[in-house]
Amino acid sequence: MAKVPEHYKSRGISHWSPSKLNTPFWLVLAEYAYRLPKYFEARRDQRAGDPEADLRVKHYTKIGSIKMEAGSDVGEAAMQVVNGALTESEAVADMIATLQTYKPANRKDHSVTDHLLSDDGSAISKTLENAVSGLREIFTGANEVNTEERVSIELPGVDVPSIGYCDGRGGGVIVELKTRWDKASNSKSGYSNNSVPAAPIDRDVLQIAHYQKHFGGTAKLLYANRINHRIFEIPQADLNEAIEMAAATARKRQRMLERTDTVEAIMDLCEPDWSYWMLQSNYTPEFILELKQAFYGA
Repeated sequence: MAKVPEHYKSRGISHWSPSKLNTPFWLVLAEYAYRLPKYFEARRDQRAGDPEADLRVKHYTKIGSIKMEAGSDVGEAAMQVVNGALTESEAVADMIATLQTYKPANRKDHSVTDHLLSDDGSAISKTLENAVSGLREIFTGANEVNTEERVSIELPGVDVPSIGYCDGRGGGVIVELKTRWDKASNSKSGYSNNSVPAAPIDRDVLQIAHYQKHFGGTAKLLYANRINHRIFEIPQADLNEAIEMAAATARKRQRMLERTDTVEAIMDLCEPDWSYWMLQSNYTPEFILELKQAFYGA
């Protein structure tokens, strides 16, 4: 493995990834250059027996999400079902048992957790059913589906690789599976169907483009929810364009890393949006306030 240049290493970044490149740069820095070092320091103090470390570990722990947990579980289970390792009923039972141990991060997450796990867990079982249906349609004729394969690609002019994990690959086809969960609404039930998109989402195209660049073949995006599923085959021109844009984004960020001495200086250039949804979803109000104080003294 090539040595990570100091302008990356000093900011806690060892590689890019589709998710990093789809996240605003100031938020990437808040995560890797600020939160994670403090989290790992607190964990070390905790292991050393520091009685005050527990509170710091909790403070610097990223907020979880039942939607992310359930999405990951459905994706893994769907691949196992397609490969014949589990039946759908076995997969659902395993998922429900696992998700019932999940501890909601806040009131909103608690509400969504109750909704997804209510009654017979049909929101999850139906989503799995549609995901499996889509995968079987995509991988018709494939002897086996390879899953969770680590992919590392080089972006032109970028000093570190871009790394990700391919959901599934078989029969010359690569697939990225995205689950869609119900969202709160003003309906009588309090939830409405978060419909599968009518067109591929750009950030998902970037993700599948990474894997297709490494493996070649046909790239398809599969969206599934409790109502139905939808498959999009991504044209090669769109995949190439996504990789070109990713490389341009990484090069721009790299120049900022090279030409600034401090994280604060980069944050200032990036113009952080403190109301950004990902910031609000992943971090507590107390930690967001600390970020503001750290970078701006606000």
